[in-house]
Amino acid sequence: MNVDAGVAVPLLGWLSSGLAAVALTPRNRTARALLAAGVLLVGSWLCEGAAAGTDGASASGAFLRVLTDVLFLGGLASVVAVLSTYPDGRFDRAWTRVATQVLAVLAVLGPAAQLVGSSELVVGGEPSTAAPNPFAIDALTPLGAAGGAVVASEPAWLVLGVGMLGARFVRSSPADRRELLRPLAGAGLLAVLLVVVVTSWVTDTAVAVSVPLFLLALGLFPVVLLVGISAQSRRLAGDLAASRGRLAAAEDEVRRSIERDLHDGVQQQLMALLSLTELAARQLRRDPVRAELTLADVRSQARDTVEDLREVVSGIRPPVLADSGVAAALESRLARLPETVQVDADAARGMRWPPGIEATAYFVACEGVTNALKHASGARVRVTLEGDPDQLVVEVRDDGPGLGTTANGTGLAGLRDRVESWGGTFEVRTDAPRGTLVRARLPVGALR
Repeated sequence: MNVDAGVAVPLLGWLSSGLAAVALTPRNRTARALLAAGVLLVGSWLCEGAAAGTDGASASGAFLRVLTDVLFLGGLASVVAVLSTYPDGRFDRAWTRVATQVLAVLAVLGPAAQLVGSSELVVGGEPSTAAPNPFAIDALTPLGAAGGAVVASEPAWLVLGVGMLGARFVRSSPADRRELLRPLAGAGLLAVLLVVVVTSWVTDTAVAVSVPLFLLALGLFPVVLLVGISAQSRRLAGDLAASRGRLAAAEDEVRRSIERDLHDGVQQQLMALLSLTELAARQLRRDPVRAELTLADVRSQARDTVEDLREVVSGIRPPVLADSGVAAALESRLARLPETVQVDADAARGMRWPPGIEATAYFVACEGVTNALKHASGARVRVTLEGDPDQLVVEVRDDGPGLGTTANGTGLAGLRDRVESWGGTFEVRTDAPRGTLVRARLPVGALR
């Protein structure tokens, strides 16, 4: 880094883009990381200027030099977080989350190790600014060297971030790839311009426009990210409106289905029971024996009506779900299915989650099994339920031919709406001939 007023332009671009992104979508992790990157990079630039104007051998000068590196590395870690979660704010793999967390820790530990173990400290990585470190401890020289290696690895952090973005691009659907292509192209352009700048420095070839052009591209890159975050926000708003419409339509259909079940089944049975009781009342005076037989029919039909009513109620929310939890409810429901359907709920047995979370997981599993039996007849189906106090995860996996073009049918779309209404994530992966995976992750934290 050079303390140059021209650097202020791209830094302000990062800061203003971060502010705009957070104002637009305050709960989006990518937007918050973009703002953090802008704040930390601007803070690093200001500290670098202050450090250059102080005596490097003094305590304040040493602290400013180390703080400059902490803020700059923290800014780079935030940039990696932006690239690994762009544009929806979600890590699509656990290792990307861990990697960004490790970088955030190294951003502090690396410069701190230099403060206690390096005999000299520099400003912005420039050897010409080296000054004695008043806090250096000879016995901790290896620690200082390790800290210096961390600080010197700054370019690798950016390469890692771009690599995460590229991996996300490869794993994404064609529609999502179009959104990810813009920042990838921007990163490629920055890499080309950086090569031109470095080449001009190494070869002493004067390229008058290379540095200003690189700084301009660097300042426009967060604007590209902001455009993507804004587009994602508008798409999510549209999806939310459509999802609410589908949920309302689904609830209306459920009500009509319950009405039909009650009218065509239970109501007719109750009417028959009423007729039989009236008949038994008339027979009681004339023929008590026949009245006793009629009352036996009443008892039998009453039991059948109770069972039918339980079936209707079970379709809404089975009593065992409220009484014993989702693990017991799934085992009870799926025990009546063919032996090819297996349930692994040991990791969730005895645990409880909010009623809405449990009901959503229950219906995801039931609908997933129904789809598997319908589209993969004879295939082995495995339902897995696991979780902890913070989340509940349900998976339905089969080894059939895959759903193919039916993978986004209305039933699964309804499940996606239901899961996302609780702040969860819903995933359907189908890969013929290895079967289909339906997974829902329901975070309890979204309710807090």
